[in-house]
Amino acid sequence: MSRVLNWGMTPGMGDVMMALNCAHHWSKETNSKLELNLHWYHSEDHLHHCEEEETIIERTDYIHGLYLKSNVKVNHIFNSDQVSFKTSKEKSDWFKPRKNKYTNSWSFDPSVFLPTDEKKIVIWRPIFNAETPRYWKRTIPNEDWDLLIDNFKQMGYNVVELCYRTPIREATYHISTCNFIVCYDGMWHYIAKNFYKPMIVASHDAITKYHTRHCLALAKNKFTTYVYNIHTPILNVDELITPYNWIHRRSIYAKEIFWEWYNGNR
Repeated sequence: MSRVLNWGMTPGMGDVMMALNCAHHWSKETNSKLELNLHWYHSEDHLHHCEEEETIIERTDYIHGLYLKSNVKVNHIFNSDQVSFKTSKEKSDWFKPRKNKYTNSWSFDPSVFLPTDEKKIVIWRPIFNAETPRYWKRTIPNEDWDLLIDNFKQMGYNVVELCYRTPIREATYHISTCNFIVCYDGMWHYIAKNFYKPMIVASHDAITKYHTRHCLALAKNKFTTYVYNIHTPILNVDELITPYNWIHRRSIYAKEIFWEWYNGNR
């Protein structure tokens, strides 16, 4: 007999993948079958923005096809009035991130990981969004983003900038093959999370470290300084380390922790 979990959805890929990650994590941890009902307030063919060419349903089905599998079946419920996962009773008895900080940790299947292009960097910033992002996602002005991108190009990096209009397959490919990511808290961050890609995120909000625990989350002044001087050693507690090496070490550690847990060694 399978357990049924109802989860209210939004148009964002981060919310989609948090639901998928949590469901797969729970199924694996309990060795149980789970039916995940994704409740959408709109129809199957809904486009959230006039310039979008993909529905959130198409994006969800594509990205879920890349997942490391557990015993989870996903159902789409359209035109639903059950869109608040916060009040889901069947969710609240196991979804306790304060007690289990890895509740939302999962991975794509190893077969979809691609070789890394050491010269490719992926960036996304809070522009071209359908709605204005929350305040902690807008701490870096657009002019600073431009300067950081120019600086990376001068260092010989190929900078690929993604936005919400980027097709899901294109975004996934670039994130999978990039060396590291510099971004704000949102948009494609769960794709980066499931590929365990090194990340520097502009944020001073604690929720960032919940969603992408392995990232280096920095408030405005440190973010700009560290990113601009990514290959310059800085003092971190009692060691000198470059931001570049720091974010790579964090991503490697997070990946090791996940696979230890998945294989029953943690």
